[in-house]
Amino acid sequence: MSKLCIKCGNQLDEDYFCTNCDMKIDIYEKIQNTSKLLYNQGLQKAKLRDLSGAISVLKRSLKLDKKNIDARNLLGLVYFEVGEVVPALQQWVISKHIQEENNIAEYYLEKIHRNQHKLDTLNTAIKKYNLSIGYIQQNSTDLAIIQLKKVISLNPKFIKAYCLLALCYINENNIARAKKILLKVLSIDKNNYIALKYYEDITTDNEEEENIHIIDKQEEVYSGNSVVKENRISPSILQFAYVIFGIIIGLLVAVFLVVPGKVKGKTKEADDLKKQILVMQDEYESKEKTLNAQISQLKLELDNKDKIVNDYKDKEANYEAMSNLQEALSFSINDDELSAANKLFDTKKDNLLTATSIELYNKLRSEIYPKVSSKAFNNGKSLYNRGKNSKNKDTLNTAISQFQLSSKFAIGDEHYLDDLLYYEARCNQLLNRKEEAISLFEKLLSRYPKSTFKGWTQSHLNSLKK
Repeated sequence: MSKLCIKCGNQLDEDYFCTNCDMKIDIYEKIQNTSKLLYNQGLQKAKLRDLSGAISVLKRSLKLDKKNIDARNLLGLVYFEVGEVVPALQQWVISKHIQEENNIAEYYLEKIHRNQHKLDTLNTAIKKYNLSIGYIQQNSTDLAIIQLKKVISLNPKFIKAYCLLALCYINENNIARAKKILLKVLSIDKNNYIALKYYEDITTDNEEEENIHIIDKQEEVYSGNSVVKENRISPSILQFAYVIFGIIIGLLVAVFLVVPGKVKGKTKEADDLKKQILVMQDEYESKEKTLNAQISQLKLELDNKDKIVNDYKDKEANYEAMSNLQEALSFSINDDELSAANKLFDTKKDNLLTATSIELYNKLRSEIYPKVSSKAFNNGKSLYNRGKNSKNKDTLNTAISQFQLSSKFAIGDEHYLDDLLYYEARCNQLLNRKEEAISLFEKLLSRYPKSTFKGWTQSHLNSLKK
């Protein structure tokens, strides 16, 4: 343990007690360790996209130790991630004031101030957000919605703007759009309290209506008329019949005296079984209804989660495209046109969601691609002229690479497109790559039948096909 007080710098006694602060130093160290522990918790929450939770934990960390630079810088990053630019800058400025050297906050501040256009855009977004609040106070919800849409286009991660826009949609009873906006918020900050509260308030359980179909079973009772045939019976047979009838009567009397008790017992058993069957049927129907409701609820939750995942994927693709576009812009500002062109080539235009980003992409592409393509073509032609007589493999291979680079960034209206094919084909021909050379010469004749190289191309083709 250090012999100096971490609060005032005074010398400690042998019991590590500061006579100036009147407190044992181990208390301050415990506070610092707790602050560091909270910082680690905040870092984990930020990695899991629980940005609201990260902000809460990091604030607690700074309450314990305001000089915890790591916690302060991370809090600034989290604020910036949810679109809160001003609080982010405040945290980084305070951090730099506490520790001027070897502080990454200085890099964050420089990066923002260096991109004045981005700073102006974020500032405009904040002004429009404040303007939308004024419209809401004036009960002009439609005007507020227009302004908030502009805010989100300028700052796609401004969570407060998303939540306010969702509230406006709820006020307009446009629940579907409100849910969509809230899901976007949760894709940025999965445990955002306001978004979760709004979403819970506007979402009701989907109870499936069960249509009970009553099927009437009609029993048809068929009664047949017995036909009595009159027969003449002899007296002897009639006497015998009387004897038999007497025996039957005796049996019937015995049956009616003995059997009724047994029948009554069996009837009771049958009634009990019927009751059990009815109870079991009721339980089965109740459980079936409960299971169907649970299945419907699970399907609904699965659909919502799939939607959140798809929205997150769209956001991730947009973030990657925007990152490439920003790097391309940075390379362009630093006059590194080739790196800028490669970054633009890696940028998927379809993943850019805002009109501003698409306009910037088209502008950079139209300015940078022609320069890179033209420069590569001139380099390739110079290398070709240098290596065609000596047939130097390295020179000719480098020339081919330059022609391919030029072709990669050719927009389509360059005047030297047929030249590109011709010189690349000639390089392959000089390197004895017959198939590549023939393919390129034939492509030239097919695409550019009026090319000035038509005659030479046909001549080279004839010689290659001999």
